[in-house]
Amino acid sequence: MTFASLPMILYILPLFVILTAIVPVQWKAGVLALGGVAAAWMTGGFPALILLLISVSATWIIIRVQPQKTQVHHHRAELWLYAGIGIQAVLLLLGRLLLDDLTLVPLVICAMQGTECMSDHANNRLRIPALFSFFCYQCDMTRLPAGPLLNYHTAEQLRAERHITPENIGEGASRCIRGLFQLVCLGLPMYVMQDALKIGTVLRSASDAVLAALSFYFCLYYALKGTAQIGQGLAQMLGYRYPDIFDDPVMADSLLDFRRRFLTPLYDWTERVLHLENGMTDAGGYFARLALLLGGLGIVFGRGGSGLLWGVLAAVLLTAEHIRKDMRHSVLPVQVRRMLVAAVVLFGIGLLRCKGIIECFGFYAALLGINGITMSDTAAYLMRENWLILILCTVGLFPLRKMLHRLPQLKSLNIIYTGIKGLTELLMLLWAYSELLSRYLRA
Repeated sequence: MTFASLPMILYILPLFVILTAIVPVQWKAGVLALGGVAAAWMTGGFPALILLLISVSATWIIIRVQPQKTQVHHHRAELWLYAGIGIQAVLLLLGRLLLDDLTLVPLVICAMQGTECMSDHANNRLRIPALFSFFCYQCDMTRLPAGPLLNYHTAEQLRAERHITPENIGEGASRCIRGLFQLVCLGLPMYVMQDALKIGTVLRSASDAVLAALSFYFCLYYALKGTAQIGQGLAQMLGYRYPDIFDDPVMADSLLDFRRRFLTPLYDWTERVLHLENGMTDAGGYFARLALLLGGLGIVFGRGGSGLLWGVLAAVLLTAEHIRKDMRHSVLPVQVRRMLVAAVVLFGIGLLRCKGIIECFGFYAALLGINGITMSDTAAYLMRENWLILILCTVGLFPLRKMLHRLPQLKSLNIIYTGIKGLTELLMLLWAYSELLSRYLRA
């Protein structure tokens, strides 16, 4: 999570944004790509930089030598595609060994976008791109840290539709402030809290396990969302508009709905590349593709072999719901369905945050109340120290901005809303910078 560092926020991001704004149009994409490479190096060090460059280069070389599918070269094209996917998988496994947690995100994004490019080229949907254009597409600073995942043609179209207005600059700056606040003031404290709640003498009761699961989810949610909003804000100030990566997952009333809402670009990628929801009627094929995807993500972002188990179990539940789509029209009230989905998601968090099966047994034993439900002293101390952050994290899950926009649009209310919004964002910015400075001085 070193993306939330003072040198990155004060030097790297502003430097490349200013350079992008002042260079000629034909060089803007190149400057943003160099900014993405610099961001990967700042967050993951030399190993992250090397793996990223190898991933981009290997994908482009595969596309260059890969034939397109015809009656003569159908099997050969598939072999090259599988070889390219295998190379990306090996690089991700090396990244899992060399990098930490969310510093893997840029490599994962490059691997998934590269896989889509190789698939599109094999299926006659993509011509061989120039190396410079492909490098700019893969390493864009505004998308590389946390997405969104875009195919090559969509990224080129968004680049061609670049349009700078004062409104875009203001909205982009606002997004950057909100993203920085979520990343630094919500994501980082939750990262520290969930890391402090280890299995054993600390995490013993059901209350401890629930707090550990919540803090892990908050850490993951606000780290990804905050980083993505910073990228979106920078892009919007430069004239580009990217879609949101979250669609209020707290409002999901089924597991399939949660998959659509949590990391929306990932869901779109699965539909473009794996074709899961559209036309996939075979339950075995649906499960195999989903298990391969989620199991791989579990290995990469989990803390051990239990991440693979999480991916397989998630695929089982999603496949069962996919088969019985009429279950989404249950007689249960929508609020009850949402609470059940939240409970299942939090219950599965243990498999992602634990380092092994034995640690998983300890987590779920505590969650089931084997040692009681009373909160331990360490967990109680962490909760007292972070009670305000926990409240803000919980409130931030709900679509408050959408609710406010639905209110009657009176001129007097708009003036008051604008003033409160500006003051709130100023306080967010000061809080975020004070937290960054404090962590920088302590380090």
